[in-house]
Amino acid sequence: MSKCFADGLPVGQWDRVPFQFRHALLDHPALTIEGLAKVLPELPPERVRYSKGLADLRINFDHAHVEHRNGMGLEETIETIRAGNSYIAVSDPEVHPAFRGLYEDLCREMTALLQEGGRSRAIHEPRIWLFIASPNAITPFHFDRYSNVLMQVRGSKEVAVFPNFRPDIVPVDVCEAYMDRQAIEPLWRDELEQHAIKFEFRPGDALHIPYTSGHYVKNGAEDVSISLSFFFQTDETLRWTRAMQFNHRWRRWSKAVGLRPTPVGHSHWLDATKSHALPCAEAVSRVARRLRRA
Repeated sequence: MSKCFADGLPVGQWDRVPFQFRHALLDHPALTIEGLAKVLPELPPERVRYSKGLADLRINFDHAHVEHRNGMGLEETIETIRAGNSYIAVSDPEVHPAFRGLYEDLCREMTALLQEGGRSRAIHEPRIWLFIASPNAITPFHFDRYSNVLMQVRGSKEVAVFPNFRPDIVPVDVCEAYMDRQAIEPLWRDELEQHAIKFEFRPGDALHIPYTSGHYVKNGAEDVSISLSFFFQTDETLRWTRAMQFNHRWRRWSKAVGLRPTPVGHSHWLDATKSHALPCAEAVSRVARRLRRA
C-alpha cells in the first residue's frame, strides 16, 4: 500500500474546521497531463465533463458542462488546455485500472485516520473526482454532499472555504433540499466574502473541506491546474445527511400547519432519531403517492 498523506494530521478536526496538510501523490503517473490524456478518453463519456474555463462565482457548477460548452471535443480540450480556456471535471475514474490502486490506498488510509481520531468506524460512499483547468479558471461557489480532501498536483490556486452549518451562508432549507438530491440555484453573494477562510495551494498541498462547507477556487495564472478530490461520508455525516433528508420531506408535509423542523447539527439525539426514521418516512411517502394515483 502506498502512503497518501503526511503524518501528524489533526484527526480530531474532521468536519469541524478546514485544515491544510501535505499529500504524497505528486509522482503518480496517472496524474500527469500525459497520463490523463491517455486515460480520460478511455473512461465512460458520462464521467468526463468539460466546459469553458469558468470565470464567475455565480455559475451553477453542476450544469456548467451543459450551459458553458467550449465547442471542442475531449482530446482537443486536453491538448489546448494550457493555452486555451477550458475546465474538465472527471467523476469516479477508479473504474480505470490506472486509478484503481490509488482509490484503494485512499480508502484504506482514510479509514485508518478516521478510526484513529474516533470520528468514524468506517468511510461510506468514497469517491474520487479530478479537476483539470486552464490558468485563471474558477471553480464557482458551491458545497458538497460529502467530506472532502482536495489535493493539488500541478499549478497553484487560492481556495476559499466557508464555515459549515451557517444558515447565513447556506440557508438551512437549501442545504436540506440539496442533500435530498434536489436541484438548487447558485448561492454566491458578494457579502459572503467576509466569512472566507483562504488557503494558498501549491503542488503537494492537501486541504480538508468539511461536510457541506461552501467553497470556491481560483486557479493561478502560471500553469494548468490538476487537482484530485477524495470525497467520503463518515458515520456522523451519514447521520446528518439522512436527518437533512428527513427535514426536507417534513418541511413539505408540515408547511400547511406551519411547523418547522429543528435544523441538523443542534442535537445528536434528534439527528439520530430523524436518521433512523427516514426509512419510515420514505414508506409513508410511497403509500401517499399510490393513494394519489388511485
